[in-house]
Amino acid sequence: MIRTDKNRPIHLIINPHSGYGGRKLLIAELRDQIRQAGMELTEYTTRAPEDATAYARSIVSRAAAAVVWGGDGTVNEVAGALAGSDVPVLPCPAGTENLLAKELKIPSSPRGIVDVLTNGQVVDCDVGQINERSFLLIIGVGFDGEVVRRVTGTRTGHISHLSYFWPIWRTFWEHDFPRMRIEADGREIFNDFGLAFIGNISRYAVGLRICRDAMFDDGLLDLVVFTCREQTALMLHAAWTLLRVHPLKGNVAYHQVRRARIETDRAVPSQVDGDLGPNTPLDISVSPRRLKLLIPPARSRWNLWPWKGVSPL
Repeated sequence: MIRTDKNRPIHLIINPHSGYGGRKLLIAELRDQIRQAGMELTEYTTRAPEDATAYARSIVSRAAAAVVWGGDGTVNEVAGALAGSDVPVLPCPAGTENLLAKELKIPSSPRGIVDVLTNGQVVDCDVGQINERSFLLIIGVGFDGEVVRRVTGTRTGHISHLSYFWPIWRTFWEHDFPRMRIEADGREIFNDFGLAFIGNISRYAVGLRICRDAMFDDGLLDLVVFTCREQTALMLHAAWTLLRVHPLKGNVAYHQVRRARIETDRAVPSQVDGDLGPNTPLDISVSPRRLKLLIPPARSRWNLWPWKGVSPL
């Protein structure tokens, strides 16, 4: 059972714009389940970007735990405020992708979420930094960032996987791959045309395992760079990634690093935990602050795939 201060309430942070609509009944059930478990509950609904960060900062000394009902971007906002504190975060699968919740195997039912609150374990999670802002999951530079830029430019409310169809389709045909120069832990590892990802977890959209060997608590980030100048090469990279053998290919660089710098021949956008991030150049590193996460009990770390342990630079 987790050890939380019973004099502090559980704080439920809700982003009403995450994922798709129609989840009000689940939120109501979650409220009831938390209170039936004998826990005091304080609820907050965000109103704008960065609102979750501001609220999370205000509860550092007065929360037993923060339950985040939102997508990965909302979890990122809360994490930026609570990293380094003793307040554990429980991310609920309530957004479009829910990468962190899926990686941690968080249940989707309110009863399952409350079971994690009462019987789960607290673990430390690495937090990354990109140009002095935090991230928890994965960064995409180039193609990935352009897709998210297009989605962000047309988004007016709740989105689904279908919201990405036309942005991906247009970006696939129109994208001009930039030339990238990448330094990792003090030495150059790439100088060519391509696209890059750097992640703290293995999971990515639609089940892809781009940062295949990433673990959220190993003190390292997994850097994956695909050499790519045209759309046919991108299709091949996607196929090898689906099979999870892309690190074995000669035109893919896969490293575990603590620090990286990505420069491009022109400013290109990045994607940070599902949201639009800064344009290049990018300075990326592991933060000295760690985040406490609430996860289900007895989580197995055994990986069914036969490869692990890419050596750090």
